Amino acid sequence: MCRIRNFDSGNFFLLTHINLFCTKPNMITNKTFLYKLSNIRQIAFSFLESEMKKIGINDIPPSYGDILYLIYNEESGHLKDIVNKSRKDKSTVSNIINQLEQRGYVEKKSDPDDGRRTIVQLTPQCKSNIEAVSDISSKLKQKLFKGMSEEEQSILFMLLNKVEKNLKI
Repeated sequence: MCRIRNFDSGNFFLLTHINLFCTKPNMITNKTFLYKLSNIRQIAFSFLESEMKKIGINDIPPSYGDILYLIYNEESGHLKDIVNKSRKDKSTVSNIINQLEQRGYVEKKSDPDDGRRTIVQLTPQCKSNIEAVSDISSKLKQKLFKGMSEEEQSILFMLLNKVEKNLKI
C-alpha cells in the first residue's frame, strides 16, 4: 500500500493517479480501471498515428477523429450540434475545427437559413481519405477484439455502457 504524507485537497488529482500505480500488478480494481482505460486509449492512438502516417496523414492527431466522424455522419454539421454531440466544450471544438480548417480538412460557412449559425463540412481532400481511414479503423477493431467471442464483445459493451451511464448521472 502506498502512503502519502502532507496530503491536502489540492493534491487529490496527484493522489488519484499515484493510487493507480500502487495496486498489485495482476489485480484489477477500481483503482486500476482508469489506468487501464487510459493505457488502452494511448496504445490505440499510437496505432492510429502510425497507420495514418503510412497513408500520408501526419498533421492531425487521432483525438480529432470524433469531430471528423460527427461531421462526416451529418454530411455537414452546425457547430453547436457538433459541440453537443462531442461532449467537449465549445472552445475546444472551435479550436479543433479551426485547426482542421487551416489544414484543409474542413470548411466553415454561414448557414444560409440562419446567418448566426456556422455550418462545418468536410473538404474534398478529407473525403478522399475516408476509405483509407475506414480501413485503419477496421484494423484497429480487429486488434482490439482479437481472441474475443461475439458474446464477450457484447458483455464488454454492456458493461462499458453501464459505466458510461453511471458517469452521466
